[in-house]
Amino acid sequence: MRTKLRWVFDQHWAGGLFIITFAVWVIAGQVSSRTDFASTELAQDVESRWGAPVEQAAPSLRAVQSGTVFTELSSLALSEQRVTVDATMNYRKRGLAYFSGFDFTFDGTYLAENPASYDVDVAFVFPIEVDKSQVLLSELAFTVDGQPSSLDLGEHGDRLVWTGRLPVGGKAEFHIRYRARGLESFVYRLDPSLQARNVTLALDVTGGDNIDYPAYVLAASSRSGGDGHARLEWKYPSLESGVAMGVILPSVKKYDELMALMAFRAVVPGLVFLLGLSVLSLRHRRKLHVWETYVAAAAFGFTSVLLAYLGAFLHFLAAWGVTMAGMGAAVVLYVWRLFPQEKWGWLVGAWVATQVLPTLAVLLPGYTGLIYTLEILAGLLGVMTLVTRKEVRAFLSDQPAEVTS
Repeated sequence: MRTKLRWVFDQHWAGGLFIITFAVWVIAGQVSSRTDFASTELAQDVESRWGAPVEQAAPSLRAVQSGTVFTELSSLALSEQRVTVDATMNYRKRGLAYFSGFDFTFDGTYLAENPASYDVDVAFVFPIEVDKSQVLLSELAFTVDGQPSSLDLGEHGDRLVWTGRLPVGGKAEFHIRYRARGLESFVYRLDPSLQARNVTLALDVTGGDNIDYPAYVLAASSRSGGDGHARLEWKYPSLESGVAMGVILPSVKKYDELMALMAFRAVVPGLVFLLGLSVLSLRHRRKLHVWETYVAAAAFGFTSVLLAYLGAFLHFLAAWGVTMAGMGAAVVLYVWRLFPQEKWGWLVGAWVATQVLPTLAVLLPGYTGLIYTLEILAGLLGVMTLVTRKEVRAFLSDQPAEVTS
């Protein structure tokens, strides 16, 4: 037992594992802290430059009998609302964080009717947050009964206001169109003080189809799409006041979270990597020097560091491919120089088993269990095959102490 423990100590596993753990956990901590940062300061920076989550309130209509004091306005329900939103995804990348930015065109048509037995003066108010939505004012258009109307955004520039008169039984059609930018989600919220009638909202999304709903919105009455396109439609003859409709726009994988997960999980494959070096040491009867093991461990741990920083400048999948190939070539060549009699195929296979497949399992979350299971199965079958061979059984019967430096 003392001899075997001595052999384990001579493999420098403790120091090598410490180097790998230190490297991967440091980078995992850095990525995690940057992910938290992306949820605060970085997200605010992206919002200030690109736009924020869009919550467009429906217009309100206020009316008063013609000739009376205008301060006695009462609410008047719109008889129809037809809204179309065409959104095109334009993902924004900051380091490893991807934000679901989108350009969209809002096109709304609203119909107002005078149900009273007298003429009324009305105020049509359409809330619009110019700064928050990065609205392109050059494409903001407003018409009443097909005729262009003035773009009065009010004292604070946060609402479009029109005032006019509707005779008995009269109607007015308001049409507003604008282009803007948003981030993460689009929500259309009805007037909280009135029921809504004949509401139609059609939302077309190009550039992604993994649509989701915020917790507080009404789900679409119909949905179709695929291959990077989605169309949703809400169509209701009557809705309660304050109802919200909308979606969380498509998102790409959160590669910052995947990178942190890769790094945290790299400790176990790192231990397997060190075990593989010890197997090579036994097979070729050459004890590795401490610095040789530590350099190999450092290269293994540095792979996560390189992937994290390279992924901040390239698409993460491209960075993953470059890192796995580049560092794999370097590590395989280094180990081959330590054991020149070893076959290249075994060394490449060891790199794939300890680095490529474990990180691939993180990139493909739907297949993680399958990848791990198949890898373990392959290893188990390999061990079962080896231990039944005479030369391997004879080799295993040798004492570790017989390994020479």
